[in-house]
Amino acid sequence: MKAWLALVKKEFRVGLPILLLAIVLFLVGLVIVTVSTYRFGYAWDGVGIIGLAWGGGHFFFMAIYMLYSLAVERKRLHLWLHNPMHASGLLAAKLVTGTVYMIISLLVVSIAAYVGGLHFVEFSDGTWFKIGLIAFVHVVMFAVDFSVYVILAYVVFLLLERYMPAFLSGTVVFIGWWVFAYLFFGLIGNSKIYAAISEWGKIDLGFVANSLQFDISIREAIVNFQGEDTFIYAGNYVIELITILIIYFIASWLLDKKVEV
Repeated sequence: MKAWLALVKKEFRVGLPILLLAIVLFLVGLVIVTVSTYRFGYAWDGVGIIGLAWGGGHFFFMAIYMLYSLAVERKRLHLWLHNPMHASGLLAAKLVTGTVYMIISLLVVSIAAYVGGLHFVEFSDGTWFKIGLIAFVHVVMFAVDFSVYVILAYVVFLLLERYMPAFLSGTVVFIGWWVFAYLFFGLIGNSKIYAAISEWGKIDLGFVANSLQFDISIREAIVNFQGEDTFIYAGNYVIELITILIIYFIASWLLDKKVEV
């Protein structure tokens, strides 16, 4: 455990540029939008919109973080893989630090989204907080979930790179990614069998906004949430958790047994 915590500490140093880049880009965008909309009297609207948009963009935070962190390790792959720790422990350290950094960045963005959102959509504070909390949790979960698929793709890339040029390896992985997405999410995900094993444990979330509608003209700017009573199935989350655990251990096994020289 002590060795793993030391590894986590190292990963915080490796991944710090991604956190700083995310926050700096957000602040720059925030200043530009605020200054641009201030003279029209919609500064707070601008703050809310960029907060919501940047917050939604955090769905890709973990994928970008993992690609950056794994790319750093690729330069010294022989040293990283010769660590006596199992590959699952090495990857877990990156996932933990990336998740912490994502939560920090998302908290900063959420403040802007919450404060700005109160000015352009007439929800009560409680409704805004509820929507924000649900969105926050799901962005974090989906981002971590997506990053596990990215890890497997990157490990397959490293494996293929042993037998073919990097460009060709990347091309194969890119094509394979879309074939996998079509088969897994398109065919299997929409099948009756998948619905039968995943649509259980219905949870009513009440009113949840699910889209934004913009009506902006020279005279006025109107931004509304489009929302409805929403429910989710606990089964979907359980099945997805099992799926990413399987993918995670496949990626770890490939890294340990096939990529390591």
